[in-house]
Amino acid sequence: MEVTKIVDEDIAAKVDTQYVEDQLARVQNVGLLYICTSEGGEEDEWTDDDSGMRYIVIHLPYQEVKHIPDARPLMLQLAKERLGLVAGSSLN
Repeated sequence: MEVTKIVDEDIAAKVDTQYVEDQLARVQNVGLLYICTSEGGEEDEWTDDDSGMRYIVIHLPYQEVKHIPDARPLMLQLAKERLGLVAGSSLN
């Protein structure tokens, strides 16, 4: 699991990629890219043919992140949704 971010400076500290990486450490061959900017954007997903690594782009709602004290639960929830890890999963 690799987790990175592209975020506006004013909310950078709230987007804790290490937390998500630690929580989903058993997930292999996946890279998550969190984007949280005032410009917004679209979610995307692709698999690198050479490495077999699956990449998932997750857009965090900028205004929501800006006003909540801790974005980690939201980040983890969105990652689990995109990975198909739902209630009852061994990774919950």
